[in-house]
Amino acid sequence: MIKKVAYQGTKASFSEMAIEKYFGSEVESIGKVAFEDVFSSLMSGDVEIAALPVENSLIGPIFENFDLFACHEIAVVGEVCLPIEHCLVGQNGQKLEEIQKVYSHPKALAQCRSFFHEHPWMEPIVHYDTAGAAKEVSEKSDLSVAAIGSRKTAEVYGLEILKSHLEDDKSNTTRFLFLEKGGQRDVQRREGKCSLLFTLKHVPGALADVLNILAEHGLNLMQIVSRPIREKPFEYLFFVDILLFADVAFGEVLNKLKKKTETLKLLGIYEPAK
Repeated sequence: MIKKVAYQGTKASFSEMAIEKYFGSEVESIGKVAFEDVFSSLMSGDVEIAALPVENSLIGPIFENFDLFACHEIAVVGEVCLPIEHCLVGQNGQKLEEIQKVYSHPKALAQCRSFFHEHPWMEPIVHYDTAGAAKEVSEKSDLSVAAIGSRKTAEVYGLEILKSHLEDDKSNTTRFLFLEKGGQRDVQRREGKCSLLFTLKHVPGALADVLNILAEHGLNLMQIVSRPIREKPFEYLFFVDILLFADVAFGEVLNKLKKKTETLKLLGIYEPAK
């Protein structure tokens, strides 16, 4: 039975491309308007898997998705890193000097600041999705508007690539996580990337204690993100990614971490993206 995977966006979006890269044709991709809708469809059982971008090499963490992780009981089951090439897409024969407004997702616009600096007559306009912006542009016969999206958006929506590689750096890459409903399942796995969520007691050195435990066991800290706890002003949730190795006594590590944290949640142990 083919599994259903929810993602934010429409056909030819980068999220859909990430799903194709990870799963191939073995799943059915279902686009949603907002990240919250992706989580809702997962928690309601409408889909079995959710695909969400969590980090971009140019602009950093996608903070709103980390906030959603804290609000739902989910398990991280995999990840993929997708190279991101942003293209300016528009009508066939459209000239750059004609374009006044450029539509795209706010994260995509943020990754193309240099392009807008070099083309100051173009106004960046926020859209809920890169592919959705391209689709909207394709439905108009307006030479004053264009969109920023993937090469695939031009192919799918019958547009022309007016300019390629708009991203501020050619190494631009986005990391996507794949989630299932419920807590961590593969409790026997002891090798791979591990994602943890924890809160700390409001005492000096609390975070240092956690980091020291990881260092003592030779664990490589890949990422750390802090997010404010809404109901507790100036207190924070921490998300960390670490690399595990088969010879690490991970149960011992978790027991030590539990003693140094107020709450600790294992989000997942999974194969790192290649």
